[in-house]
Parts: sequence; structure tokens; C-alpha cells
Amino acid sequence: MHTRPAADLHPLNLTPPPARVLYLVEAMASAGTNLLIIGIFFYTAQRYGWNLGQNFLLAAGQGAVYVIGALLADRLASRLPRRVVLGTTYLAMALVAAAGTRFTCARAMTLLLLAYSALAGITWPILESLASTGVPPLALSVRIAVYNLVWSGVGAVMVAINGTIIDRWPAGVFLLPALLHLVSAPLLALDPSRRFVQKFDRAAEPAAAPLQPEPELLRVRTLALWLSRMALPATYVVIYSLMALMPSLPVMKSLDATTQTLVGSTWMISRWLTFIVLGFGVWWHTRPRVMLLAAVAMLVSFARLTAQPSHWFGSVASPQTLDLTAMILWQIVLGVTLGMIYSASLYFGMVLSEGSTEHSGYHEALIGLGSVLGPGAGAITQWVRPGDINLGIRAVGSVIALSVLAALVGSAILRRHEPE
Repeated sequence: MHTRPAADLHPLNLTPPPARVLYLVEAMASAGTNLLIIGIFFYTAQRYGWNLGQNFLLAAGQGAVYVIGALLADRLASRLPRRVVLGTTYLAMALVAAAGTRFTCARAMTLLLLAYSALAGITWPILESLASTGVPPLALSVRIAVYNLVWSGVGAVMVAINGTIIDRWPAGVFLLPALLHLVSAPLLALDPSRRFVQKFDRAAEPAAAPLQPEPELLRVRTLALWLSRMALPATYVVIYSLMALMPSLPVMKSLDATTQTLVGSTWMISRWLTFIVLGFGVWWHTRPRVMLLAAVAMLVSFARLTAQPSHWFGSVASPQTLDLTAMILWQIVLGVTLGMIYSASLYFGMVLSEGSTEHSGYHEALIGLGSVLGPGAGAITQWVRPGDINLGIRAVGSVIALSVLAALVGSAILRRHEPE
């Protein structure tokens, strides 16, 4: 089990803001990051005419700095109260996003997006830690479910309307995140209750050690954590590569920006629904193999939705309609697999570490790693053979396949070394 460092026993760390405040801050953070990280590739394609290779490079760069930010989160939180670090970082993100409305050339915009991604990497581990602090395992499952529903639901909405914002209010792509981050910073200064001051001295003392889980439950949780975290980078290989690919897919090119982002958000809606199912049930808590099945299904769904599927269905409808239908259906499958792996990585990491910023930092760093590996592989193919989208898809698919294979091999090794 994880042992909390002394800095985590600071009163502002042991007494996080009220859950409603955290969810509100989380919603505003999700709106900003989905516009400027997940959905930004539609903006670059529309505003600057960027091709697939340029979008891949941007995604890989954002992922690289995101990893750095995520790994810095625990170091910063060990020196200052988590709420102070989080609020200050949101103010910095607001300034960076606002600068995007003034410095609009492609080079300046890229630098701003990289700075924004690095700062975002700091915030999410701390926010996850605050949401998980002091919550027992069963209640934590529900808490994380609500947490996941908030960020994923807001994210799906923002990506869906991203095209409308690009068409009708281009400056809003940057200005809206700036305003939201600016508002969220002071909310973190709210005291949970009037009893905060009265409990100050007692909160500074180490909390009583929680009851240890049964050895078998601890073993299953640990195995599930390792499996989900081996597969987690692959999920963000899929997400960032797919979002960079989408504007260049033939089926999407015939659609306007508003429809593109609406269709492209299907997997996010499916992931949101999966969070509901997983969050209010515990059947998956003792079934680590579910993570392996999800990883394999994720690979298959990515391959299917990026292929040209017209011939699968005969000639009952136009190829364009069939391609679009197949893309939507496989996005639904993809969203389910992404939701399962993400939920497991966050839940088991938090329950085994008692909500530490360190473990949420690992979780987010793996997310960043995936966003480097997938788009990075795609960017190399565009350097070797510019404009060859199929080569880019195969390269990204190979990275996903290697990640899934690593999870399968890792599962076999872990099970072989389990105590009798």
C-alpha cells in the first residue's frame, strides 16, 4: 500500500474543496482541454490548412510536454497545498489561452498549445487526487464514476460543438477556455465548511491507517491495476491519433466542420455511457481479464473505423452512407473499450494509493506517453511518404497492437509469479 508523504498531511490537502466545487472546476477544465488538446486538429485543418503530418506532429508534441507536466504534479504538490498549485496553474492556463486570440500565426499558436498542454498535465493528477482523498473503496468507485461522467460528458459536448465554434466564433476556441480557467481558479479557495478552522490542528495529524483489504482482494486489485495501466497508453494512442486522422479520412472530407466534429464525438458519448455502467456496478472490480478483452476490442475497432468499409455491406446504399455508418458503429465499440480501461486505471490506482497525487501523476503520464507514441509513429510515416494516410493508419495500428501484446504478455508473466 502507498504511504502518504508528510506534505500530503497539510490541512489544505487533507480537506479538499466540496465535491460540487471540484466537479464544477473539473467541468470547466474539461471544456478547455477538449477544445485546445483533443479537438484542436479540426481547428488547425480549417484555419491553417494543416495536413495529416502536421497534425500528427502537434499531437506528439502536446503529448511529450503533457508527460512532463504530469510527472511534475506530485513534486509541486509535495511543496505547496494542492489547491494552491491547481489554482495558480489554472490562472497560467487562462493567460496562455487568452494569448491565442492575439498571437494567431501558426508558429505562435503551436508554442501556446504546447505550453497549455504542459500546464494541463500538472492539473489533472492534482484534481484526481483531490477528488479521491479520504474516500473508502466502495464509495470511491461511485466518486470516480461521477468524476469520469463530468469530464467525459463535457468533453463530448465540446468536441461535438467544436465545429460550430470554429465556423461562427473562431476566437472562442481560445477565449472560452481562458474565461473558464479564470473563473475556476478562485473557486478552489473556498473552504469546505466553517468547521475547517476548528479542525485545522487535528487535520494536520496523520490520519488513522485504513483497514487493509483481504490479501486476495489486494492481489486482484494489483493485477487489475497493472493490466489497465499497460493498456492505458494504447487508449491514448488511439484517441490522439484518431483525432489527428479524422479531418483527413475520406469519409470526413465530404462533411462540413460542424458535422465532422459532431460525428467525431460519437466515441466520446459511448465512453460516457460506459462510465455510467461501470461506476454504479462493481462486477469488474474482481475481473482483471476484462481489461485484456477491452484492449483487444480496442485494437479491432480502431482498425475497422479507419478502414474503407463500403464493400462489407454490399450495395444496398451509397458508399458514403455505408462508410459513415460503419465509422459511427465502430466508434461506439471503441468508446466502450476506452471507458473500461480508463476507469480501471484510475480507480485501482487511487484505491491502492489512497488518492495520492503521485499515482494520479503516473496515470496521466501514461496518457501523455500514448499521445506521443501514436501520433509520433504517424508523423514518421508522413515524413517518409507524405500524404499516404493508409501508411499512417498502419503505423498507428502497429503501435496499438504492440501495446495490446505487451498487456497480454504482462498478464501471463504476472499470473505466473502469483503466490500459490
